[in-house]
Amino acid sequence: MTKLHLKRTPAEEAERARRKARKAARRAHKSHTVSDDHDSDSRHGSSDRKRRRTPVNVDDDDSDVSYGPPPPEPSSSAHKPDYDEIRAQVEEERFREKMWGAYGDDERLDSVEARFNDYAHVPHRWRAGGTYDGYPNNEPATDPKFMDDDEYAEWIREGMWRKTHAHEFEEQARKESERVARRARDAELKAETKRLEKAAEEARRRKKRDKDRRKNREYRLEYDRRWKVLLEGNESLVFEDIPWPSFSVRLPAESKSRASAVISVEGLTAQEISAFLIPVSTTAALAREVGVGLPPDERERKERKEKLRETMLRFHPDKFEGRILSRVREKDKVIVKEAAEEVARVLTTLMGG
Repeated sequence: MTKLHLKRTPAEEAERARRKARKAARRAHKSHTVSDDHDSDSRHGSSDRKRRRTPVNVDDDDSDVSYGPPPPEPSSSAHKPDYDEIRAQVEEERFREKMWGAYGDDERLDSVEARFNDYAHVPHRWRAGGTYDGYPNNEPATDPKFMDDDEYAEWIREGMWRKTHAHEFEEQARKESERVARRARDAELKAETKRLEKAAEEARRRKKRDKDRRKNREYRLEYDRRWKVLLEGNESLVFEDIPWPSFSVRLPAESKSRASAVISVEGLTAQEISAFLIPVSTTAALAREVGVGLPPDERERKERKEKLRETMLRFHPDKFEGRILSRVREKDKVIVKEAAEEVARVLTTLMGG
């Protein structure tokens, strides 16, 4: 049967140390005695006087425990062991072993404390499946070591709830993911719709600008053609028969009735006359739309000057009265004269500028 080894008490440990010290002293004493006898036999040269060396029975610790301490050896004045010194050495070694063990325990506890003070000690099974920046979805991105007791308890309860209600939590997370994806798709669709609407609006504006530019160019050509016919003819005239340099004072198309024309002197303003006589180039028009003003180049300045001079020759009071006003019917002479004088004043201002 295997012998049971019980844990020794401090008193037993001290007694065991004393026994070890006595055995060590006894072995040293016996060894010294045998060496003295051997030297004596060598000196007399007698082999039969050799003393038979008694074997030393070194008992183990269990024999000491079983049979108790051995009887004390007779004192020797030459080799008397110092038990106090031996006991002090044994206790010093035991103290150093305990200190090294305590130092290792402190290091191990420090590493465990540092690991448990970190957020990494939270088991992964308490966390949600998806993570963002190391934190689970729907979980506050807060380190537990910065929480108070109530917050930490609530945080643990939430984690345990997620563990015990994994299916519900996964379903909730799935719905949240679908909602986020749907919002992203809606936002993308809204942005794309807005972009398409903006592009369509820009296309409509560009189409309208092209249409207006084409109509204005055609009306300017019609304006010059009517002046040529007017100067070559000799028939009586009314206010609507005179081509005025304004888009607001124009006749409808040939197929429409002349009575449907909207003609008035209020349309003969400086802005209207300038826009009619001095067309803006495409580059300048685009720059004006974005709020940038480009100075006219030399060619544009020359064309502007020639166009204003040509129009002034047509509406100069002396020339206009002799060639045109004399042919106007009596009921329209006043309004025709007033309109011609207004055009002449605007032309004078534009030519001076």
